[in-house]
Amino acid sequence: MKNISYKTITVLIVIILIAVNSGLLFSYYNFYLSDRVTNDIVNSKDINRKNLYDITKKLDGKSLEEATEIIKNYANKNGGYITFKDECGTILYSNKKDSSKLFSSAMMVNIEGKNYEVIYSKILHTPGIKLVRNFMLYEIVIVSSVIIIAFFISSKTVINPIDTITKDIRNYRFGKRPYKRKMPRNMQKIQNAFVDMVDSLELEKESQNQIIASISHDIKTPLTSVIGYADRLKNKKLDNDTKEKYINKIYNKAIMMKDILEEFDDYQSCNIKETLKLNTISIGEITNLIKRDFEDELADKKIKLSIKNNCDKCNIEADLTKIKRVFSNVITNSVTHFNGTSGLIDINITKYSDVIKFEIADNGGGIKDEKNLKRIFEPLYTSNPSRKIPGLGLSICKQIISAHNGNIYAINNKIGGLSIIFILPVSFNKI
Repeated sequence: MKNISYKTITVLIVIILIAVNSGLLFSYYNFYLSDRVTNDIVNSKDINRKNLYDITKKLDGKSLEEATEIIKNYANKNGGYITFKDECGTILYSNKKDSSKLFSSAMMVNIEGKNYEVIYSKILHTPGIKLVRNFMLYEIVIVSSVIIIAFFISSKTVINPIDTITKDIRNYRFGKRPYKRKMPRNMQKIQNAFVDMVDSLELEKESQNQIIASISHDIKTPLTSVIGYADRLKNKKLDNDTKEKYINKIYNKAIMMKDILEEFDDYQSCNIKETLKLNTISIGEITNLIKRDFEDELADKKIKLSIKNNCDKCNIEADLTKIKRVFSNVITNSVTHFNGTSGLIDINITKYSDVIKFEIADNGGGIKDEKNLKRIFEPLYTSNPSRKIPGLGLSICKQIISAHNGNIYAINNKIGGLSIIFILPVSFNKI
């Protein structure tokens, strides 16, 4: 059964209240007011007849002048409205200009051989005024009851939920997160939408913090190398060739840091494909760059670098800077998983028809859980629970390879570690 909306409930309540009010008014009039009105009318007529009888009794045997004076005195003493007419309808006396009163009583008297009409009206309680008064009192009670009920309903359905939502918004400013509550349907939608928005903001905030931490972590690696080579340059006994070598290393690491920042900008704006700078590159050039950038550094860490390929002179259409970034991210990721002193990074490059397969293998233990193996390319995911800062390295690798119309995946290899494999078309327009 579908939930009934707040508007529908309100309309139903109003209809029910109107129906109840109408029924009570009908009952009130038929069983109370109508009898009271009838009794008031009957009593008024009885009073009129009794007073009229008293007046006419005093007029017996009196002259016209005496009769007129008696009527005046009676009106002044007992109140009421009296009109005294002759048989032609001429008003001889009246204490009110309009003598046509409701519930008036009339009687003929004979004075000095002529007939005269005495009209008397004295209404102690006017039925119409009493009806209006009782009706107004009754309606005040009904309307007050409706207002109280409406206020109670609105408090439960509108005021209290609004107060709760306002309180949650105010508390969120001080760090207390809201939660979903049971409320009237429309208010619950607002509350739940606010909670969902807060959850999104918190996830976004957490993601941003992780990205910032990851940027710091990824820059720290080349920055450490820069500091190390700069410290070696302080040694005055170095020959010029060694100094130039260290300066080139520092320069290349600085360029790497610049590239890292650019890659993060690309990741944030999701425009890696639009920023590709395609050139024809030989596989030999790629392998030479890898040796130059990582061989000495890995040797310092007692990690052996091995590069094999069967297509040294083959060309590929790619963005060299971004391909270097892929190797850097994968190698850096492998280095973090070496626990002993016999580390190995084995790079194999093989050409198949119109594609080239790159495999970067290590012996760092691999990933035992297949679920984790499939997730390592997700942003900010880490398979190492002890690592406090998950990176974006492999996620950026996937974006770069996808931007080159290639494919990337990971497997556990035969040398006791993890292999990152990516396949690129020789020509950018071929998959």
